[in-house]
Amino acid sequence: MSSTAPLIQIADDEVFMRRLLEATLKKGGYQVVQSATGVEALEVAALRKPDLIIMDVMMPGLDGMAALRRLKGDEGTRAIPVIVLSSKGHSLTRVEAEKAGAVLFFTKPFSPTELLKEVKEILARGET
Repeated sequence: MSSTAPLIQIADDEVFMRRLLEATLKKGGYQVVQSATGVEALEVAALRKPDLIIMDVMMPGLDGMAALRRLKGDEGTRAIPVIVLSSKGHSLTRVEAEKAGAVLFFTKPFSPTELLKEVKEILARGET
C-alpha cells in the first residue's frame, strides 16, 4: 500500500448513510469517494480503483448484489474487497453475499466503530 491513505468507496442511495459512513471513515484516516447507484458504483470503481468498497444492497436500478457480481466478474475490479450492507428486513443472507464475492456482510443498523475495525482488518490482511 502506498503512503497515502487508503481510498474507500461508499455505494449507497441514502444520503444520510453515505454521510455517516464518510464521517466514520474519515475519522479513521481514510479517503472517501461516494456513489449513489449500482451503475455509478461500477463506474467509480473502474475509474478510481478504491482499496475497499462498502456497498448497500438496496439501490435503484442496478442493486448492490448485481453490482457486486459485475465487480467480481471484471478483471480490473475483481481484487477490490467489498463489504455488503443490508437492511435488517432484507431477505438476503450472509451466505448469498459471500457467494457473490463479499468479504463481509453487515446488517443495518450497525456500529460505525465495529465497521471501522473491520475495514482496518480487511485492509491489513489485503483480502480480495
